[in-house]
Amino acid sequence: MTSVSTASLWRALLSMQRFAWEQGVASHAAIDSGDEVLARLLARDAVARQDADGQLGAMDDAGAVNSGSLIEAALLLGVSDDAAAEAAQRQRWWLLRYSPRDDWGVLHHLKGSSEVWADSVYMVVPALVAAGDLAPADMQYRMHREQLWDEATGLYRHRFDMASRTFTRDAFWASGNGWIAAGMARALHLGVEAETVRERWQAETRALLDACARHEREDGRFHDVLDDASSFVDGTAGLMLAYAAFTGVADGWLPASYADDAARWADAALAHVDADGLAHEVCGAPGFDAPGTSAEAQAFAIMAIAARARLS
Repeated sequence: MTSVSTASLWRALLSMQRFAWEQGVASHAAIDSGDEVLARLLARDAVARQDADGQLGAMDDAGAVNSGSLIEAALLLGVSDDAAAEAAQRQRWWLLRYSPRDDWGVLHHLKGSSEVWADSVYMVVPALVAAGDLAPADMQYRMHREQLWDEATGLYRHRFDMASRTFTRDAFWASGNGWIAAGMARALHLGVEAETVRERWQAETRALLDACARHEREDGRFHDVLDDASSFVDGTAGLMLAYAAFTGVADGWLPASYADDAARWADAALAHVDADGLAHEVCGAPGFDAPGTSAEAQAFAIMAIAARARLS
């Protein structure tokens, strides 16, 4: 087991500039670590930055769904803050009704684009579950799966354009598959009362973890494109998959053996955390097309550690 200071991971994370999804995963790391005070503080600034459309943590970027990742923390803050509670509902309605989408309902990842992205599953599905909207959450999951999932490999491709009906990026992006596995594990952890939905989500998330595991390197890490050994090594994907697997075991829908896989993936990524708490050799911000560092890698390192701790 690799020993990494959670405090140093937090210090590095909080030093980074953050867009909505990065503030969102930071808030998830705080919630999962049991630090509700920090989660509420992160939500407070996201509420202060809510735009006229209802998007929390707005930073004048093109993102259409990334703000959904902030609903959990806004709802937490809203328990004692009426303005935050209202802000969470405005974000909820943005996802349910106003955010750009295709004619048959699948959400577009960016404003001014008709693309469906794997990343959106993490931003949308847990958010809608947290808000009590299971049917729309399942609808978005199923529609994203229909556009992006590849039956032959069991993996998800990254980006599909609904207008041209072509892939704008057909790569099996490791972080994209990580976003989906982590998002579905988080949604399940938040609670899914409908048995048929819960069992389907559990089975399909387990199958995705199995499909990703087939591309694990000898050192326990993954290439940025899972089936392309010439692509760089991305530690974030391993942390995302570890978080999903630890969560599934802790919540009882994955066999205990998956914790061994998760430990191997997490330790392999955490071995590249430096003395300042920065996780290196991850898919790097801001372009996420080369190795570097990122707020999401920091957050998922913390989340994987917290999920691992739940096993005991």
